[in-house]
Amino acid sequence: MSLVGALLFCNDCGGLLERCPASQANIDCDVCGKRNKNIWPTSTTTESAATAFPSRLRDARSEIQVLSAEDRETWAMTTTACPQCANPEMRYRDVQLRGADEGSTVFYRCPKCDYKFNTNN
Repeated sequence: MSLVGALLFCNDCGGLLERCPASQANIDCDVCGKRNKNIWPTSTTTESAATAFPSRLRDARSEIQVLSAEDRETWAMTTTACPQCANPEMRYRDVQLRGADEGSTVFYRCPKCDYKFNTNN
């Protein structure tokens, strides 16, 4: 009889033996009828590493990058001077707020003093 992990097999035919209480000394094989000694473990403990099981969440977490405020900036830069602090560069965003046959609205923001204004084109 062979014990493989938590499975017990008959030595004669290799059939899988049914689990029985530890108080029962022998197990009869249902396939060949041979009497086998009951060596079932009374408890089974398994351990595995977290990396043994693939996880989409773990994969996604490893691909996450921390972005700085500058990386998150979506406003374009222009050489228009700020009317408030005279900073030579301003951030701007062009938005179509009116009809398609009308001009767009340009929003400006100074990265130095945070002054904001807009113009209609």
